Amino acid sequence: MKNQLLTGLMITLLLSTSVVYAKGVSCKSFSKQSDAQDYVNAKKQGWKSLDRDGDGEACECLPGGSKYGESVCRSWRKKNGK
Repeated sequence: MKNQLLTGLMITLLLSTSVVYAKGVSCKSFSKQSDAQDYVNAKKQGWKSLDRDGDGEACECLPGGSKYGESVCRSWRKKNGK
């Protein structure tokens, strides 16, 4: 009985930890735009937060940028010294 309870608690802890981590995905989680885009294309958990303007491109302000130009990122780049 104790083993089953302990196993259940461990499983619950592991599942809740992975959900919290997945919800915490952001552009800061990636070093370049193409990595973020691959994550979005695979529709991994939390992917919608990487394409806030809904244009299909993830994290346009990361190195590798947007194929539509840098207009969305100018203020972000200036603020972050990029």
